[in-house]
Amino acid sequence: MKINSVLFVALLVSGLFTHLNAQDAISIAEARQVDAEGSLMRLGQTVELQGISIGPNFRAGGQTWVLFDPVDNIGITVFAFDNSIGYTVQDGDELRVIGELDEFNGLAEIVPESIEVLSSGNSIPDPMVVSELSEMTEARLIKIENVSLVDESQWGSSNFNVDLTDGTNTFQMRIDGDINIAGMPAPQGVFDVTGVGGQFDNSAPYSSGYQIFPRSSSDIDPYDTGGNTGIQYENLSIPQAREIDLNGNAVRLDDNIAVRGITHGINFRPSGLQFTIIDESNTGIGIFSTSNAFNYEFKPGDELLIKGKLDQFSGLTQISPDSLFVISENNDLVSPDEAVDLNETTESSLVTIQMAGWVDETEWRGDGSSFNIDFMTVNGLVLTIRIDSDTELANSPLPDGLSFVTGIGGQFDSSEPYDEGYQLFPFSSMNFEPYLSVYDNPLSNLKLYPNPVQNLLFAEADETIEELKVYSLDGKLIVESYNSNSVNVSDLLTGQYLIDIKSGDKRSISRFIKE
Repeated sequence: MKINSVLFVALLVSGLFTHLNAQDAISIAEARQVDAEGSLMRLGQTVELQGISIGPNFRAGGQTWVLFDPVDNIGITVFAFDNSIGYTVQDGDELRVIGELDEFNGLAEIVPESIEVLSSGNSIPDPMVVSELSEMTEARLIKIENVSLVDESQWGSSNFNVDLTDGTNTFQMRIDGDINIAGMPAPQGVFDVTGVGGQFDNSAPYSSGYQIFPRSSSDIDPYDTGGNTGIQYENLSIPQAREIDLNGNAVRLDDNIAVRGITHGINFRPSGLQFTIIDESNTGIGIFSTSNAFNYEFKPGDELLIKGKLDQFSGLTQISPDSLFVISENNDLVSPDEAVDLNETTESSLVTIQMAGWVDETEWRGDGSSFNIDFMTVNGLVLTIRIDSDTELANSPLPDGLSFVTGIGGQFDSSEPYDEGYQLFPFSSMNFEPYLSVYDNPLSNLKLYPNPVQNLLFAEADETIEELKVYSLDGKLIVESYNSNSVNVSDLLTGQYLIDIKSGDKRSISRFIKE
């Protein structure tokens, strides 16, 4: 096509000449560059972009989907009011898109003038696992793990926002009316969500309002409606759930709440649930179900989300669960607090107490039944230990030669203000140190050094050391070493631990401090 000089000048003045020349072919990363105010540096320019299509189309009758560059790991939203361009998005299409760069509430867009399919059936990227939403997640396929609804009342039927939480951070999820989630009941419990990163922020510098757009119900995994009873559960921390009034009654008694924590100890009720979850500050709460175990097999170190009604039994605050969800496994357990007494502060916490001896040794049954036995502390207090029939201790002989006992604090007090009847629930022979009735053939002249220790812990005795096993104070095996007189404890968290030392038929347990 020939253009004379007069026509060239006319076209140039009218601004039409640029449309007769090749478009500015740039990368999506270049198209996404922003200035100090958060606006696109090439706003309003017509450019040529190339990338892989990621659906779905969130705009029926128009275009709203992502064009993604797998090399630079960045995408941009393709937007058009109608589908006059004639393209139907298919995941994995390699495309050349020519259009004008635009932005809407912080979201970078290209408004297409033409779309050319270069190839089809290309792989789309795996979702990037993220713990926050930001400019980096915009127009990318992302995944947020282990989240739950903050407020189920936010759940609507079409085109709505709902907040998610992983227990630390809050995320906004956008449910578009053009996907199959619209009209479905709210997902229950803990789930992972995959989707396209978006943004809705109407003021410079456009650094907030980030969202995740799931593409279909399969992007919420698992999508468990839990029968969707319509009950609203308020997310509380364990200390909030444990709050009591002046009469010792739980402030949130009978409220429907959701609480997270790490399992400690054992399940004292194998036919149902009776165990404790504890937070990072060693504040715990009881979980109790008479006969419904919710298909859960108890393991220490599980992080759980419990939804249910707050209850109180003989002064002990607990949750009667409606649902139970495992968020993660093998989490670190808290170190027990050193206590001198049992009271409201030790309830449902892991504590260790220094003993002076038993008040009446005949109270120890050892016949497989549950029983109480009193002991004297080094401070002269008389406290009560509860031995539950579902622990190994119920069939064990009386521990002798004791200096420390560790367990979970409990309470049994049937009248207000519920400030008596505190007990300690040990659940393993490792909770007593030392347990000479079990280990009554100790090693000779045992030395443990250095103590406190940072890296290598050494044990020396008259006998050859064959086995070293390090336990947390609640009996969880952490590190072991064989045919050596040393064990590496450098990876342990700061705190107190037990070491089980064996040589032939001789055995000793000692306490050490990791610093």
